[in-house]
Amino acid sequence: MLTTCLTFFGTFWIIDAGISSGVVSFTTENRSWADLGLLPAILLIWSFGYIYGAIFVAMLARKQEKAADLYGWKLIGGVDHFISAMQKCTDLNLIVFDKNSQWKYAHPATAVRIEAAKEYARTREAAGVTATVAVTAQTGD
Repeated sequence: MLTTCLTFFGTFWIIDAGISSGVVSFTTENRSWADLGLLPAILLIWSFGYIYGAIFVAMLARKQEKAADLYGWKLIGGVDHFISAMQKCTDLNLIVFDKNSQWKYAHPATAVRIEAAKEYARTREAAGVTATVAVTAQTGD
């Protein structure tokens, strides 16, 4: 949310800097925001700011989602439930995007998240950590 707000205000700052410096107006006159002749240039700069800002926000959101997944796997001590839930949501068409349409969404593709979970499980098994944390917690040993 903070990055979206910063992108929004940053775009306005760039538009204002362009208007006050005369770069946006394409004339020798120094114009202000009130001049409607600047509207096409303002919309052009706004469009570029919106597109590049959305790309930046989506990249940041994907990074945060991957970190949240990793935190969840560590918290529950395994990835079996996560993989099962992701596969069930995919089967029910509750999560319908894949790698080809990933650019439209802020979350990583479901297949990528499942593969990352499997890789995390393989890494834990290679390190000698087993998934008996939940069993040990239930039995009290």
